[in-house]
Amino acid sequence: METKSEGKEEDTFASSITFQVPWFPVRELSGFELFKYKLRRRLRNYTPDWKFLSFRSRTFVKAHRGVRYQEALSMEFIAQNTTIPVPRVLDVYTVNGIVHIVQERIPGRVLQIDWDHLSTEEKQSCMLQIKDFFTQLRSLKPPHPEHVQSVDGSGLSDNRIENYIWGPFSSHDEFHKFMHHDVFRQRPHHYPNLQEPLSKVQGKKYKSVFCHGDLGPHNIIWNDGKAVFIDWEMAGWFPEYWDYIRTHEARWWFTSWLDMFKEAVDRYDDEWDVQFAMKGYFAFR
Repeated sequence: METKSEGKEEDTFASSITFQVPWFPVRELSGFELFKYKLRRRLRNYTPDWKFLSFRSRTFVKAHRGVRYQEALSMEFIAQNTTIPVPRVLDVYTVNGIVHIVQERIPGRVLQIDWDHLSTEEKQSCMLQIKDFFTQLRSLKPPHPEHVQSVDGSGLSDNRIENYIWGPFSSHDEFHKFMHHDVFRQRPHHYPNLQEPLSKVQGKKYKSVFCHGDLGPHNIIWNDGKAVFIDWEMAGWFPEYWDYIRTHEARWWFTSWLDMFKEAVDRYDDEWDVQFAMKGYFAFR
C-alpha cells in the first residue's frame, strides 16, 4: 500500500535535482525502509543478482552494480530541458552500495520486437520522432564547448569500450587519444586498414552535444504510435558524431531499421568508417 510519505519522497527527488551541483549523497536504505525492501524481494523471489525489480505495477527499479546515479540525473536533465519522452525518475537510493533507480513503468513493447510488424506510416512516424529527439538533444548547451563527460561532469560508462568508468576529458583531442587514434596513426604497418579512415577525420572540429550513447530500437518503447526513450546509462556530452556511430555499433545488423535511421538524422559516415575499421582489429562488445 502506498503511503503519503512514499509519494512525498518521489516528488522531492524529481523537483530537487540541480545540474550545476550534483545531488549527493544518495541515501542508503535503513530501518523500516530496508525491511520493506528486503521483504518485497523475498516475496518475489528476487535473487541477489537480479538486475531489474518490479515491486509495484506502475514502477520499475533498475538495480545492479553497473547502475550509476548519473543515469537518473541524465533522465531528469532531459525531462526538465526538453520534451523528449523519457521515464519519470521517482526515487534513487542504495542498498549495500548498489544504486537503485525507481522509475515509472512505460506501457508498450520494445520497438525492436515490433518493428517488422509496423506499417510504413508507423515507421515513418517513428523516424520523425527520432529526428526530433536528435534536434532537441543538439539544442542543449554544453557546460564546456569541448568537454566529454557525464551530465554532472564525472566520468562515463560504456562497457563496449571499457569495463570501468572512463574520462572525463577536457577536449575532443584528449578523448580521441583515449580512443587510441594517435597510436593507430603512428603504427600504419600494424593498422593499415585504419589509415585512410583516420586521414578523413584528422583535424575535424566538432561540437559537444548531449548523447544517449546507446540509441537503437532496443532502447525505445513503442506504444500507440509514440516512442519513449529508455536506458540512459551511457549518456553524456560527446563529440556530435557519437550517437550516430554508437547506434551503428549497437544494431549494425538490423538493416531494415538502420537504413531508415540514416535517412532521418545527420550522418557521420567518415567517423563510422573509423569505428568499423577498428572493429576489424578489436572485439568490441
